[in-house]
Amino acid sequence: MNVPLIDLKAQYKKVERPILKKLKEILSEQRLILGKYCSGLEEAIAGYVGVSHAISCAHGSDALILSLMALGIKEGDEVITTPYTFFSTASSILLLGAKPVFVDIEEDDMNIDPVLIRSAVTPSTKAILPVHLFGKVCDTRAITTTAEKHGLAVIEDMAQSLGARLWGTMCGKFGDIAALSFYPTKNLGGIGEGGMVLTKRDDLAQRAKKLRVHGMGETVYLHELVGINSRLDEIKACALLEKFPFLEGWNKKRVSHAAFYNKQLKGLPLKLPRMDPPGSHIFHQYVIRTEKRDAVREHLQKKGVATGIYYPMPLHLQPCFANLGYKKGDFPIAEEASLTSLALPVFPELKTEQKEYVVASIREFFA
Repeated sequence: MNVPLIDLKAQYKKVERPILKKLKEILSEQRLILGKYCSGLEEAIAGYVGVSHAISCAHGSDALILSLMALGIKEGDEVITTPYTFFSTASSILLLGAKPVFVDIEEDDMNIDPVLIRSAVTPSTKAILPVHLFGKVCDTRAITTTAEKHGLAVIEDMAQSLGARLWGTMCGKFGDIAALSFYPTKNLGGIGEGGMVLTKRDDLAQRAKKLRVHGMGETVYLHELVGINSRLDEIKACALLEKFPFLEGWNKKRVSHAAFYNKQLKGLPLKLPRMDPPGSHIFHQYVIRTEKRDAVREHLQKKGVATGIYYPMPLHLQPCFANLGYKKGDFPIAEEASLTSLALPVFPELKTEQKEYVVASIREFFA
């Protein structure tokens, strides 16, 4: 049996007909950028998360950059973040001339350790950028408490966590501003790149709206800020709008798959992901950990089961970040996670027999 890590074709079949109908309309009208579908998507996501503003943009990396720019992060500033995440979390900080300050992650959920954040704050610190990794919400209460104590902004990297909740509050509503990604493999994935900035603050929303169009306000060619060009097109927005009503159901299926894995893999020499409290994890990835990671992956590959490694090298050890002065051993939990983490298929369309086959294949390895 072949089990893919994700099956985008199966998901697309559910929405193919209405998307193609809207594509013909868009192409016929030739209103291609920031039109009714972009504004409709912004309204839908803002209402879903419970924030006042949603500003669509070209991709998730730009959503991070726009969030930092809206907050006024500049050269010489420090932003505390995690070394165990996708590259753009840290590169967006450096691209603005600021410095990413890494702290290690927690052992149980691989999110940034809020206790370590406290000791990393300096007079140059301007913000904390936590990542809700793999769809699991961080300890936002502890993070925001530290931020309030020191007068710091909180930027949520929620590229992987749209729909996750903690204490009844939706991810993306805890901080000052949040960055969202619609990359095709995300829980709400588009037909290409796409991103969004979310905020409850009017001032940040207005700045982000200007920054995404070269700093222009209401008057065309009058530039109030030095911004970037980062606009979402109507074709991608219409596809996301068609997919959006399915998001809650898709997330529930991911959680159901994860619960199946946790139950069936219990007792094996594996570290399984935490699912508590309910709703706090929507499993963009289902990640197990084992010291035999590479051997398990090779065995599963032979059995036809696709897996993923997120992430094989923590950011503080990446060659392009060498000038930050970090070295191997600085963040041992993140380094250990990079050597032991393995993602299993958890996409919504995963069939029961496929899940059973994945479990049987893993059990066969350890037997």
